[in-house]
Amino acid sequence: MSLVADQSLADELKEEFVLITGIECDAVFLEKGIHHKPSTLGSKQKGVYVFLNSNCCFKVGKAGSKSKARWNSHHYNLDKTTPSTFPKSIIKDLERFKHFFPDNKHDEIDGLNAENIRQWIQNNTSRLEFIISENETDFALSLLEALVQFRLKPEYEGKNA
Repeated sequence: MSLVADQSLADELKEEFVLITGIECDAVFLEKGIHHKPSTLGSKQKGVYVFLNSNCCFKVGKAGSKSKARWNSHHYNLDKTTPSTFPKSIIKDLERFKHFFPDNKHDEIDGLNAENIRQWIQNNTSRLEFIISENETDFALSLLEALVQFRLKPEYEGKNA
């Protein structure tokens, strides 16, 4: 699968969600490297985040105002206490994960650990963020997450996480 991971992908998914629901939604693309810095989820916001590269979508998740750490940090940290995170999925499936990257990245991937995984994720994956008002129902947030999952088919969801 090849993705055009850019702002137009974020806009396309946002427009589809708005068309279905009539709910306002902000969509932002954060390019890998220096631009991959997750926003801060505001107290009156909830949203869906996506980790991807041009080969595939890795992870889609959602967070509300009571789960800001899930939005900002959980998917960048490799620790024993946080369940079902992108870094844990990477480490659990290291050999398959390497196939989504060129050969010159495989040694870096083999060397991932708690100290370097955040920077590696930011340098090597892009992120999409979709934000809706906290006033919207949890059903709306779940629909946004499901729509993005349906369209992008993330590798590390459910039993593959």
